[in-house]
Amino acid sequence: MVYCIGDGDFALSWKQDTSEFQRRLNFLAERWSQAEIARKTGTQRNNVSRYMHGGKMPVEFAAALVRKLGVNPAWLLAGEGAPLLSDVNAETGRMAGELLELVEAMNAVANAQLGSLAGKHHLRMLRELNDALARFEKLRANINQRTGPIFSQLLDDYWSALEQWKLEKADDLRKAAQQVARLCDEPALQERFERNLSFHAFLRRDEEESILYQSRLFQRRLAGAGIDEAGMREAFNLANTLQSNARLDEALALCDAATALAGAQGREWPITRLLGALSGYIWMERGDLREGLRRVVAASPQPNPAWNALQHSMLIRGLLLAGNIDWQRAVEMRGEGMAHAQGMLVYAMWLEQPAIFEQACALYLTDEASDFNRYMRAVRDALQGRKAAALKFLQSYPPPGRKPLNEQFDQAVYGTALARLCGAPEARKRHAQANALLAGLEERRCFSILARAMHYRNVLQLAPRKAPEREQAAAFYRDHLQLGYGCFAQFA
Repeated sequence: MVYCIGDGDFALSWKQDTSEFQRRLNFLAERWSQAEIARKTGTQRNNVSRYMHGGKMPVEFAAALVRKLGVNPAWLLAGEGAPLLSDVNAETGRMAGELLELVEAMNAVANAQLGSLAGKHHLRMLRELNDALARFEKLRANINQRTGPIFSQLLDDYWSALEQWKLEKADDLRKAAQQVARLCDEPALQERFERNLSFHAFLRRDEEESILYQSRLFQRRLAGAGIDEAGMREAFNLANTLQSNARLDEALALCDAATALAGAQGREWPITRLLGALSGYIWMERGDLREGLRRVVAASPQPNPAWNALQHSMLIRGLLLAGNIDWQRAVEMRGEGMAHAQGMLVYAMWLEQPAIFEQACALYLTDEASDFNRYMRAVRDALQGRKAAALKFLQSYPPPGRKPLNEQFDQAVYGTALARLCGAPEARKRHAQANALLAGLEERRCFSILARAMHYRNVLQLAPRKAPEREQAAAFYRDHLQLGYGCFAQFA
């Protein structure tokens, strides 16, 4: 389960667009008379006057303005860039000249005989080196200023494409932004770029790359303003991604370190309380329910209403795992959000009680055509006796594609459970895949508690009576019952 947090719409009316376009035509009328515009474009003068006063203008006239008067089409239609193509070329030439000066300044530094600084001409060489570096800094600042607005617009478009899940467009915008980023080292824009890259990697299911960029963002905060509220938000996002990739120990260490760095005053920030609740949730997933519940409770009250729902969901999950509340009481506590809905569905699936799972589907399953929702519908079919439909779904589950380690294990376990509920022989093959993932897991990583519980439930249903696996499953439930997971009592 992943808990996400985030940081106006823009529109122009047609009347405003028309007004801006009219202003651009009036600019042209100030440079050339209407008679001259008519002569050069081959248009009747009365028509030119009509266009200038708001009449509907044909495309042919706009094309003639571009061809005959050298008007920049981007400026004419959208107000972007210089009015005339000659101005665009001059601007490009100036930029090219400045780039050439930048290269020459860098060459001057590179060609300086640094070894001769110890000789008799060292003062002159130092002055030349200083002058070259000064020119370099001045030109770099100038180019940085010129490219900043372009970079900012690219980042806006890039983020918009990501929010709309237009990944092909986002790929193109990322490439363009990477090129412009080489010329613009504005720290705020570079930070925005890395946040975009992190989100893009997350959407592409490349959790490792997402973690890399989130780590850089957090390091920027430490090197800059330190642990302020924005820095704590970066810490939350990074810890959240780490735990979703089975790196629970690292996530816990980050939560505790960030909280310690925030100090006594920082511990009262809403984001710090949310980070404390997240650390409790991670402890519950890792295998210490009592410590997890203690941290979730200690993080209350949460003054931010938007985050209060997240913490409430974590509390419900902890109480369910502890056996302190039953399924019906958990429903009555009214958790909110997609993460809560998915958590409740997974818990109901683990119970394998048809009536409870049917209620869970009625309350929490949406019509969205996600892989998770399609799987839950197949489980409902299996529990209600419609095994043919469930088996048909199982043929294409799990779907191909890059997935974080946690999700690979979840899908192997879920596939095993569904095959088992359908009485399909392939249940053992899928179970072997889950076993291999669990056996190959690095010691510093840990899969979620319910995924492991479901795996060992599969063991008890599939393994031969005297197989060593069965003792491992019994030990898992017995050990975790002692650690406070009262919901496992029936298997211990």
